[in-house]
Amino acid sequence: MKREYMTIRVIIAAETPLKCQLLAQALDRYRKQFVVAAHEHTLEAFLKQIHKHKPDVAVISWGLQDDPQGGVKALRELRATGSSVRPIMVLDTREPESVVKAFAAGAKGVLSSGDPLDRLCKCIQRVHAGQVWANSQETQWILKALTDMEPRRVLTNQRTSSLTPRQAQIVDFVTDGLPNKEIAAALGVGEHTVRNHLFRIYKRLGVSNRVELIFYGLSRRADPARQDSDTAAIA
Repeated sequence: MKREYMTIRVIIAAETPLKCQLLAQALDRYRKQFVVAAHEHTLEAFLKQIHKHKPDVAVISWGLQDDPQGGVKALRELRATGSSVRPIMVLDTREPESVVKAFAAGAKGVLSSGDPLDRLCKCIQRVHAGQVWANSQETQWILKALTDMEPRRVLTNQRTSSLTPRQAQIVDFVTDGLPNKEIAAALGVGEHTVRNHLFRIYKRLGVSNRVELIFYGLSRRADPARQDSDTAAIA
């Protein structure tokens, strides 16, 4: 009996036209399993193709030709617009902060640019099936960050001092994956001011780095009641 395949519609966003074409050609070897609906190397063009083709899975590089963090911005746009596409982030380097930032921005799976093609194929299939894709080391980083955050959450809830509205806003920006430069531009302040705010936020929440702050932000979003209790009004 002939086996039937469910064809997964994929869209690709990579740094250059050449990388887009090479990745599309590689996936074309598995045409019974995947069809590449489109490939683009700029954020604007990628988002237009998403709207046009409505693919199942998006494979997105960390940086795009028009922006070194264009991939992260693409993830945030997909989440903000409620797109049904399930995104995979291809990381330039495997570091805890990059992995956490990718998932915080909306990725359903992460890969390294050095991973083999068969791993990408498996990732696309699993993510399309509704699973989250991360290797054992990345999972350990996430679990460690969550474990490190737990006692700090308890401590934070016991404190009478709380975040100001501006500090809460900065936490949201960091949780969305924005770097300090973009946060400063959004707030109309200098990067030095943002760094000062972050120093005070770290001290107030009892976190020691950006990864822990991102997890704090994610847990805060998961509990709307906590958002109100953690944010103090300024008279």
